[in-house]
Amino acid sequence: MAIKFKKEEYSGKKPNIWPGTSKPLPGGFKPVQNIAVGTLVPEATPLYVDFDARTAAICKSATVLDGGTTSKVYVAKGTLFQVGDKIMKVGGTTLGEVASVDTTNAAYDIINLNAAYTGLAKGDNIVEGVEKDGAVKAAYTPNAVTPVEKKFDGKGIDVLDAAYEAIVLYRNLPFPIVANWKQGYCLKDNPGIKFITQ
Repeated sequence: MAIKFKKEEYSGKKPNIWPGTSKPLPGGFKPVQNIAVGTLVPEATPLYVDFDARTAAICKSATVLDGGTTSKVYVAKGTLFQVGDKIMKVGGTTLGEVASVDTTNAAYDIINLNAAYTGLAKGDNIVEGVEKDGAVKAAYTPNAVTPVEKKFDGKGIDVLDAAYEAIVLYRNLPFPIVANWKQGYCLKDNPGIKFITQ
């Protein structure tokens, strides 16, 4: 009588933070951005936390994929840009505005801009931008990450939890950690947040 081994598969996903390394800050932080009901903020999403105001801003980013145009920007599934956000190419000097986000394709999302963003090409990183004192710059620079995923379901009080220390598995994130947010393999404004790729 032969022994038959059956292979069984379980659904699941890889963690974005190495287990046991996340150290959350006490309490929650009120989001400063409008976040649409149904939005899922993944574990290890970069945040800018203002301790005095007890607020947090999501530091939004995406990498431009092949196949789009300068007004229909293809990005990975799961980036957090929403209608009305201002975007800028990292290193750029102009702003674009998000008119809509098409999430119907299974392989990528399309960020539709109000107008073409000159010079935007495959491989470029975009972040949420702002114009201040006559110059365009990133709206936020992260100093923390989310320790757990958060689904905005329109119920209860909307808050974001923040971790001051974590080892982030960078390869699993749906958005890039742009170079000027980091120093070496740590977050520039908080070396307790480290990024690894294994």
